[in-house]
Amino acid sequence: MFWFYMNCLLPVLRVLYVALDWVLGWSTLLSPLAALIISGAVTGLAVNLCQKYLGNQKKLGLCKADLKKLKELRRAAQAAGDKDKVGRLVSVANWISGRYAWGAMKPALLSVLPLCVLAMWTASRLSYEPVRPGDKIEVVAYFEDGAAGFAHIIPNAGLQPAGPPIAPVAAPKAQAGASGPAAPGPQARWLVVATNEGMFPLAVRYNNATCSELVVPVSRKGGRAADSPVVCNIETPTHDNLQAVELVLKDSVPAAWWNLKQKWLGVYLAVALLFGFGLRPIMRIQ
Repeated sequence: MFWFYMNCLLPVLRVLYVALDWVLGWSTLLSPLAALIISGAVTGLAVNLCQKYLGNQKKLGLCKADLKKLKELRRAAQAAGDKDKVGRLVSVANWISGRYAWGAMKPALLSVLPLCVLAMWTASRLSYEPVRPGDKIEVVAYFEDGAAGFAHIIPNAGLQPAGPPIAPVAAPKAQAGASGPAAPGPQARWLVVATNEGMFPLAVRYNNATCSELVVPVSRKGGRAADSPVVCNIETPTHDNLQAVELVLKDSVPAAWWNLKQKWLGVYLAVALLFGFGLRPIMRIQ
């Protein structure tokens, strides 16, 4: 499953992300909160557009009208004590309800994949604050269980080590001197500072190999967060190699009561639901 994600799904997502960057990338020029509101609003609008144009709204409207009429007839039959008529009306109402449910569900099923891609793009681009010139960022490299020794960061024009460029590859407990169980796998940590605007690869070298898949966008205004973490190796036969590199970034929206402690996701879902349900009567969605 992981192989399928890395080699099949992830390349497709990257292409789709580029298309969404063209459509919604302008929102990253605003504050992270405003960009999340725009993305949530677009999601709510997209849900209703799919319902309206991928479904048969005329047929759904007729189904609702029929169900309303059948409800009136059933009440009249119950008042008259005609149990046979009530049973027939209930059977017809159940049949129409099933047709209505399938008619409403079909466009929702067709829109699942596009909406999932939009939500994943939002998570990738807007869940963390962009890196600004002068920001100090913590970098964490994750290794396989058999890794040991030292790893180092390769400086470039936009990213410079704020401390030693060489870090020991060791278990987190041994590094931090903390008590309690350690996180699985050895790690190495650095602190880097962003010095210029642009797109810069964060290159980590270990065991005569370099991982430079993580590209860090640095901008004075607007911009998006880096795609972090990135996987360098899934698994090696010797079990002693670098696996992934991650940036410790600031949340675009801190956890609070008003977003139900869900950070960016709470804002995104709340706005998507608000627009999703709020636009239904305006767009005459059945």
